[in-house]
Amino acid sequence: MRSTSMPSVSTQGGVALLIALLILVVVSLMGITAMKTSMFSAKIATGTQVDAMAFEGAESAVSDAYKHLETMSSDELQFFLSGGIMNRCLSGGTSTDVVCEASSRMDSRGLINAGSRTRQEGLQAVSGGQGSMSGNNVIPMDYNFDILGGAEIQDFDVENYHVQQALKRGLVSTSDLMTNAQRGSEQ
Repeated sequence: MRSTSMPSVSTQGGVALLIALLILVVVSLMGITAMKTSMFSAKIATGTQVDAMAFEGAESAVSDAYKHLETMSSDELQFFLSGGIMNRCLSGGTSTDVVCEASSRMDSRGLINAGSRTRQEGLQAVSGGQGSMSGNNVIPMDYNFDILGGAEIQDFDVENYHVQQALKRGLVSTSDLMTNAQRGSEQ
C-alpha cells in the first residue's frame, strides 16, 4: 500500500485572513475619506449660502433706501442740505428710519441684521432749469446721494456692504442753494 500525503490545510487559512483584513482596511479608508469629503462639501455649501444671504440683505437695504428716497418730497429733501443722514433698518418685514440695533433682524430665522445709510453728496443743476438768485425762488436740482447698504450675519461672522449712487430731483430755494455753496467752499 502506498501512502500518500495530503497537503496541509492550515497553511492556506492564514493567507485568506490576511487578504480579508487588507480589504477591510482599504474599504475603511475609503469610507473615512468619503465622510471627510462630504463634511467639507457641506461646509462649503453653508458658507456659500451665508454669503448669498448677506449679499441679498445688503441689496435689500439699498433697495429699501432707494424706494424711500424716491417717495420723498422736495421739502423732505431739505433735511439733507444741512448735512442730514438718513438711516434705515430692515426688521421683521418692515423698515424704519433708525439705526439698526444689535437685536434687529430682517429674516424669520433671526440671522440677518440689515440696514442702510444715505447721505447727500452734492447738487447738480437740472438742464433747462432756471431761477433767479434773488427773492425766494426755487431751482429744480438733482440731489446726488450715496447709499450704503449693509448686512451682517453674526453667527457666521459675515458682513457684506454695497454702495450705490442715486439721483433725486427736487426743488431747492436759492437761499438754501447759496448756504450749501458757501458750506462747500469752506470745506
